[in-house]
Amino acid sequence: MPTWRRTSLTTGDPRVDEQNPGLPGASFDRWARMVRRVLGVPHAMVSIEATGSPLVQALCNDVVSGRQPLFITDTRDHPRLRGPRTPADPGVVAYAGWPLTDHRGRTVGSLCAVDVTPRDWTPEERAALEDLAGACSAEIAQRELRSRADDDQKRGQSLLDRGRVLLALSEALAATRTLSDVAGAVQAVALEHLGCLHAGLWLRTLREDETRLWRLVSEPVEQLRFVPTERDDWVEAAKIAQVPADATTPMGDVHQTRVARFFPDRHAQAVIYPHLPTTAADGEARAFLPLTVARRPLGALVLTWPGARTLSEDDRSTIGALATYTAQAAERALLLAERVETALVLQDAMLTEIPRIDGLDIAARYLPAAVREQVGGDWYDAFVLRSGSVVLIIGDVVGHDIQAAAHMGQLRSMLRAYAWADDGPPSRAVERLDQAINGLRLDALATLVYARLDPDTSGAWTLTWTCAGHPPPVAISPTGRSELLQLGRPGPLVGAAPEVSRDDNSIRLSPGATLILYTDGLIERRHELLDIGMERLSRAAAQGHRLSLDHALDRIIDDLDVRHPTDDVAVIAVRLTGSSDDRRGEIAR
Repeated sequence: MPTWRRTSLTTGDPRVDEQNPGLPGASFDRWARMVRRVLGVPHAMVSIEATGSPLVQALCNDVVSGRQPLFITDTRDHPRLRGPRTPADPGVVAYAGWPLTDHRGRTVGSLCAVDVTPRDWTPEERAALEDLAGACSAEIAQRELRSRADDDQKRGQSLLDRGRVLLALSEALAATRTLSDVAGAVQAVALEHLGCLHAGLWLRTLREDETRLWRLVSEPVEQLRFVPTERDDWVEAAKIAQVPADATTPMGDVHQTRVARFFPDRHAQAVIYPHLPTTAADGEARAFLPLTVARRPLGALVLTWPGARTLSEDDRSTIGALATYTAQAAERALLLAERVETALVLQDAMLTEIPRIDGLDIAARYLPAAVREQVGGDWYDAFVLRSGSVVLIIGDVVGHDIQAAAHMGQLRSMLRAYAWADDGPPSRAVERLDQAINGLRLDALATLVYARLDPDTSGAWTLTWTCAGHPPPVAISPTGRSELLQLGRPGPLVGAAPEVSRDDNSIRLSPGATLILYTDGLIERRHELLDIGMERLSRAAAQGHRLSLDHALDRIIDDLDVRHPTDDVAVIAVRLTGSSDDRRGEIAR
C-alpha cells in the first residue's frame, strides 16, 4: 500500500478544503472538490484508509473489498444499513463510490460522493464518477512510481557511493606491504570517503623487529595492539595502544564475539564501557568492527566521526565490506612478513663469515631491500683455496623472492665446490657452473664476478677475474685513483649460454690498493643509465681511500644513499695492507 495513505474529505467550505496544501493529500482534495462540483453533492472524499463516520468507512470498505462501484439512493432504506446510527451518520443519506487502483491494478481506496438527501444516481453521474476515479487512480499510480523511482535513485546513489569507497580502498590496499601500510591506507580512505575523524586498527598481539615487520606472537593472555601509521595523529589511541582481547573494551568485545558494535555518540559508548575515557577529540559516533579471515579473528577496526550520527543499513553494509577488505590485507601483510622472515633466515645463512687473511683486509655489507618481499638473490663470498689463493665472489640471482634466495644458495654452494675441487682460473669454475645449471635443469639465471687474488714475493697481489653479465669491479690505487675494471668481454649471465667459453682478465694490485665488488642495487637508479651510477660509485670510493675499509664502505653507502634501498645491495671489498707509501706500479697491467 502507498506510504502516503490518508483520507481527504471536502466539506464544501473552501477554508477547510484548502488547508495544508503542501501535504500529499492536497491534490486528492482537488479530486474531491471536482466530484462535489460535477455531481453537485455537498461532500466528496478520496478514501485510502477511511476514517470519520463509521457508515462512510463501512461503505468505502465495501467498495475496496468488492473491487466494484457502489451506488445507494438512501442508506436509511438499505437492508444491510438499517439500524441505529451514530451522531456522525445522520448526514450520510445518498452514497456513490468508485474503486481507486494503484500502478499494479490493486484496489487501494475509493472516490466517493455523499448527499444529505435521497438521490438516484443518473448514468451521466455514474460515468462522470468513473472518469474522475480513473484519473485519480492514474495520479495514485504516478505518485507510487515516482516514489519508487526516488527510492531507486537514492539506493543507486548509495550503491555508487559504496562502490567508490570500496574501489578507493582496494586501490589503496593493493600497494600495501606491511601492517602499517594497511592501517595508513584504511585511515586515508575512511577520512576522505566516509567523513571519519579517525580510523585505526587494533590487532592481536604483535611484535615489531628492527626491519619494521609486524608478526603475530603467542602469549598466555592475548592482547590487541594499536597499529601506528605515518600520520600517527590519533593521540588518544596511543594512550590505549594495548588492550585486553576481551569484553572490557569495545575493540576486544568485537574481536571476541565477531559482532560489530555501533554507537551514535560517545555517551552511548560510555553507558556500556564507563571505565574507558571518551573525549570529543576522539569523535562522537563510533563503529567497532571485527576483522576476521576464514573465521580466524585478527582484531578490530575502529572508525569515529566528528559528530553524532546513526548509521543507516547502507552505511553499515559499506563499512562492513571495508572491514572485510582490511582483514584480507592485514592477513596478506602478516603472511608476507612470515615469508620475508623465512627468506631472510635463508639468506643470512648463505652469507659468508669473512675470513681473516694475512696481508688483506676484507669487509662486506648486505642491505636488504626496503620493500621487504624483494629479499632474494644477492650474495657475496670469500674463502681461501688449498693453494693459498683468495677467492672473492659477488653474485645476483635474477628474481626477488624466496625462489631467488633458494637458487642463490644452490649456485653459491656449487661454485664453492668447483673452486675448491679445481683450484683453477675463475673462468673454469664459472663454466662448470654453467654446465651444471643446464644439466641439472635449474631454472636459474644470475650475474656474478668471480675474482682470485694470488700473492707474490713483493707484497703485491695478482688479481684474476671473470665477469658474467655483472657490473665491473672498482679498483682504487693507494693514491686514490679509482678505475672500473672493464677488460675483455663481460660474458653472458650464468645459466644463459652453457656452451660459451669464458675469459679471464688479470692485473697486478700494489700494497694499499682496494678492490670493491658490488651488486647493481648499489648503483642502479630508476630512469638513470647504469654508467652514471658506476661513475658515482667510483668517485665515492676514491674519496674514502684514506679511511679504514669498514669506514670507507659505510661512507660509500651513505654517499650513494642506499641505507633503505629499493633492491638488495651486497658489497664486498678487499684492501692490500702493505705499505701505502709504495707507489710503484699503482695498478699494473
